[in-house]
Amino acid sequence: MAASPLLLLGQAWRSSDLATLKTDLEKVWPLVQTVKIEYDLAIAQMEFLRSKEEKKEFMEKYEAFVKNKYFKKITDLNIRQGKLLLLLIHRELGKTPYELLKEYRSVRRANFWEQFAHLAGTSLKEEYSPLEYPAIEFEIKRIDSILLEAF
Repeated sequence: MAASPLLLLGQAWRSSDLATLKTDLEKVWPLVQTVKIEYDLAIAQMEFLRSKEEKKEFMEKYEAFVKNKYFKKITDLNIRQGKLLLLLIHRELGKTPYELLKEYRSVRRANFWEQFAHLAGTSLKEEYSPLEYPAIEFEIKRIDSILLEAF
């Protein structure tokens, strides 16, 4: 019998921790996929804009759209789930939330939200590493396999 991926790298996980992680991921993973889709749509639309001013105006409007559409779902997350969401954004987009804010809004806005994140005990700059989070990686693969079987 193969060793459980959750025990690799000597990381010990209690069953209650795993149950919490599973519940959190089932709530956060659809949001992460939505972020990925919205990001791809925004980038595709920005390719058609020529000037820096047009891109800035577009991002301001897109930000308002995203806030209107998803704010309630995000505010329903607890702090642990919010931290997980931030990590998984980096996993899926290859950029931290801080880098995204800095690139598409402003350094000032990125710094503001980074300070806000620190109040919640996290950072927008934290990077995801599958080796650092084997239990998360295992659960994501489990969720993905369930979704693949459904389709």
